[in-house]
Amino acid sequence: MTTALRDECSPLQMYSELNPPVAIMAAVPAADMQPAETDNKPRQKSPSSHILASQLASAVSTTMFYPMDTLRIRYMSQDGTIQRQHNGQTYRSIYRAVGVIWKEEGLRALFRGCHVAVLGAVVAWGVYMFVYRKLCEVYNVSSFASRTGMSVVASVTSALLTTPIWLLKTRMQIECRAMGTCGSYSGFFKGFHHMLVTTGVRSLWRGASAQLLLVLPNSLGFPIYDSLKDCINQNIIGISAESCSWVHGRDLTVIEACLCSVVAKVFVVTLSQPFTMLKVRLQDQRWNQGEVRYMTIKQSIPLIIRREGVYGFTRGLASSLLYSVPRGVAYYVLYEKSLQFFSRRV
Repeated sequence: MTTALRDECSPLQMYSELNPPVAIMAAVPAADMQPAETDNKPRQKSPSSHILASQLASAVSTTMFYPMDTLRIRYMSQDGTIQRQHNGQTYRSIYRAVGVIWKEEGLRALFRGCHVAVLGAVVAWGVYMFVYRKLCEVYNVSSFASRTGMSVVASVTSALLTTPIWLLKTRMQIECRAMGTCGSYSGFFKGFHHMLVTTGVRSLWRGASAQLLLVLPNSLGFPIYDSLKDCINQNIIGISAESCSWVHGRDLTVIEACLCSVVAKVFVVTLSQPFTMLKVRLQDQRWNQGEVRYMTIKQSIPLIIRREGVYGFTRGLASSLLYSVPRGVAYYVLYEKSLQFFSRRV
């Protein structure tokens, strides 16, 4: 019976049984018909993984090199006047400065305000990375100019939100036993309470104008790093330009991350040094003591040039490089490794 029915089937019916209709084949998703090689594309990195990686890297790197940060802040705050000396002297060498601080104030003085710095770093990098990566994702930017523009917006947002934290950190680092305000900035809440009671809420943003001047040089850091990363991927590894964006980029090795971070940090630190020194002078709790006073940016710039010359803006550059470059290397290496970890889980 079955044989008889099969014999009665037309050739067209037999062909349709052996070959599914085109409509059925068209219903199969195109993604399922892609070659297996598409599964080998780099895993997409979400903005959340970038934020977590940057916060972890900033917290660890800040703690590791914090003593040198204290030293550079004290260096930049000194202008040769008695009112702004530390330990009864103006620091002339890094080695002697560390020895004097250790002898007269103890090792803990080099870590004064470290917890505030870690808090500031976590908040600042979290805000910056969220805004920067979100903007890069929304507008799908890949050029250096576009990344810099996104970075400027992110830096301004981060600077305005975290200025009170950096103000407290700076004053905790500057304070020493010889100062009349000793103990006023011995803790996080005590320091904020002292500033609010003595100078008011607006004083928490003292130096914000100088902080905003730092936006441009600081905002170049990550675009330079990302661009160097793309150059390594394109020219050395051979990855196409489309695959070198921050979303699909190949993970850097430790040596590659070190190379990119050193170039980026040396450039940024050197360019931003005058603005950093100006910010420290404005945020110093002794800004209005003695005959030399740092009231505003407009008044402070000619004052520094008249008293110390243009070279005065480079005071503390050596200690800044000794702090920022190793910290930058540690940050970017930790950032890359943390990014690999979080991208698999977030």
